[in-house]
Amino acid sequence: MQHGNFLMSDQPSKADSPAAFKYLRWLLALLGVPLLFGLGYWQLQRAEQKQIWLDQQAVEPMTRAATALRQLERQAWVPVRLEVELLPYRIFLLDNRTLNGRVGYEVIVPMRVDEGSLWLASLGWVEAPSHRDRLPALQLEQQRIQVDGVLAHPTGSMTLADLPAEVGWPRRIQSVDLEQIRQALEMEVEAVMLHLKTPVSDQITPRNAIHQGVSPQRHQGYAVQWFALAITLLLWLFWAARHGRRQGDGK
Repeated sequence: MQHGNFLMSDQPSKADSPAAFKYLRWLLALLGVPLLFGLGYWQLQRAEQKQIWLDQQAVEPMTRAATALRQLERQAWVPVRLEVELLPYRIFLLDNRTLNGRVGYEVIVPMRVDEGSLWLASLGWVEAPSHRDRLPALQLEQQRIQVDGVLAHPTGSMTLADLPAEVGWPRRIQSVDLEQIRQALEMEVEAVMLHLKTPVSDQITPRNAIHQGVSPQRHQGYAVQWFALAITLLLWLFWAARHGRRQGDGK
């Protein structure tokens, strides 16, 4: 008899299941619905930002550095066509850059514009060797060349851990840290980055579609999907609440 009572007491009571289901509904209402609506709103923001970027790229490239810098104060990306002097005697390799599923680096070098200040130039992507302890063997020459590109402020990359600064050249870096770069170059560098569309080496693939990726229309489609999921969850929660009340009234 005692054994049977023990088995019965080990089973959850019927009253526990509706209570647990009620808590689950509250959890979904308080966390799930706002999260889904938030994801939809985020995709709409991405669509708006992408459309702004595309609109900015549709204009004629600017051919004067001073004018491009003034325009950069008003917008995030400025298409340019400039004559620059690449100074690849110090090459930085921004880690963890991928292209078509392949792991590699973004090649960054200093460059001189209008015989004046130094900027940073992102030449494009280079594939990483199979061994982590090896770096790409790049053959770059100092040259003066007219290039097409997109001017922007450098943005720091998210890193998983604080790694010690490496030595030697080319130098692998985990983020675009301007102070770190200035110390390594031992000279002042403007807080701008020119992303080249013009190829400067057969070893490097220029990023012709910088920040293009998903179209604004696709971002809007993703937003609709998130909003639809949020509304579906809301309707289910209303139905579950009414169904629970009816069951309670029927007892």
